[in-house]
Amino acid sequence: MSAFSGQRLDKIPAHVPPELVYEYDIARDARMLEDPHARMHSLIREAPPIFFSPCNGGQWLVTGKKAVVDITTNPALFSNSNPGGQKEATAGLSLLPISVDPPQHSMYRAPLNQMLSAKSVAGLETAIRAMTNELIDKVLAAGRCDFLPDIAEPLPVTLFLKLAGMPTNRLAEFRELALQAASATVDPETRAGTFKRIAGILAETIQARQEKREDDLVSRLLDANLDGRNPTFQEMMGYSILLFLGGLDTVVNALCFGVRHLARDQELQAKLRADPSLLPGAIEELLRLYGVASLPRRVTRDEVFHGVQFKQGDALLLLLPAANYDDAAFPNPEQFTLGRTEQHMTFNTGPHRCVGLNLARLEMKVFYQEWLKRVPPFRLDPEKKPRFAGGFTLALTSLPLVWGE
Repeated sequence: MSAFSGQRLDKIPAHVPPELVYEYDIARDARMLEDPHARMHSLIREAPPIFFSPCNGGQWLVTGKKAVVDITTNPALFSNSNPGGQKEATAGLSLLPISVDPPQHSMYRAPLNQMLSAKSVAGLETAIRAMTNELIDKVLAAGRCDFLPDIAEPLPVTLFLKLAGMPTNRLAEFRELALQAASATVDPETRAGTFKRIAGILAETIQARQEKREDDLVSRLLDANLDGRNPTFQEMMGYSILLFLGGLDTVVNALCFGVRHLARDQELQAKLRADPSLLPGAIEELLRLYGVASLPRRVTRDEVFHGVQFKQGDALLLLLPAANYDDAAFPNPEQFTLGRTEQHMTFNTGPHRCVGLNLARLEMKVFYQEWLKRVPPFRLDPEKKPRFAGGFTLALTSLPLVWGE
């Protein structure tokens, strides 16, 4: 079974009981394309916490928060090394550090923990604020914008490209490659070709920094200490591709979904404008309501887990956005509630918890501060509906907004 296959299984595997079968296509499900997070909530209500779908090549999907936590904290049974044929789909490249399991994972993760710590990224706040205001300046007088291409893409993507030491004038090209790499609808051959193109671009940056260090992540990673040695060129490729994919997609979608929520809730907008100190808690609740990433795993041996019989080689997909709607973990999960204390799953948990969460939170904090301070009460454009996409990442493909008269 492969989480990267677009095909549908004709026959359910013998070890899968009928009561655990529920059809859900992660990229083409009609209800998901209508409203992704309403569909995530419906999966909690309609399907078991761990269910098997014959779609997308046949795979287990996990929606219950406890099951997700128990799987992510048990890498010996649920491996992140080559899940769902990932290495073949990524043209033979290992994405570091997420594609290796503990204890090796810790060695690769440590340099990124240091470079992307809250203290390390705090120095970027001034640059993020300036970039946010430049983007607002371009749309403010018009009284409308398509939030995705006008704000949500250029802000975190430009910041990431500068941070990584990559050319910002290729933003559109890089973004398109990142979207294709994360798509659940492309065939493995096309995906592998996309990864080869990304690898070629990143190889140029790595080679340039090998010759001359700059003040960027690639330069610092080249000098990272991996148990007494520096990363090899192949390891640098693994690091760079992971940063490329994470930096060009996740925050874009988180901003879009969060702003869509505020556009539909004028009372909350007014509350946050009146008291910006509420923003950190509001951002966490928006992150919970609108998780974006689903993560693959591979079963390493036959075992019964949470009452489910798994077989070696089975593919799983952890639906983190659905786990955020698990009412066993979050009372009234569909409601926006400030002050929740339960940890949401948007950044995952366990050894593979998102390494870029400090930067993501900083970007969102600064963006919302400036946007709510400068942009009048905004709402969804009544003449143009938002459009959505699914797959391994839930996303908007368009978010038209209007404000003023």
